[in-house]
Amino acid sequence: YDEVLTEIKSLDFKIIDNVNTSNSSWIRAASFYSCDGKTGYFILRTDKKEYLHSSLPYSVWIEFKNAKSFGKYYNQSIKNMHSIELTK
Repeated sequence: YDEVLTEIKSLDFKIIDNVNTSNSSWIRAASFYSCDGKTGYFILRTDKKEYLHSSLPYSVWIEFKNAKSFGKYYNQSIKNMHSIELTK
């Protein structure tokens, strides 16, 4: 899982976008990486862990960035959806 996160962060994407989450009580960082501008990888960092979601629509990323509460939007619209499945 950590290797996948490192690999994604090192690749060259058409879109690499971050949002300032300093007003969130538990989200420390959020980033979006996309090759085609339609879907991409969403990485959310908390104090304890980084969460990786794949095939997240760009429109959902924009809604997340514009949400009044990042945590509420994440829990209602992203969490348990678009999760990446890693197998050995």
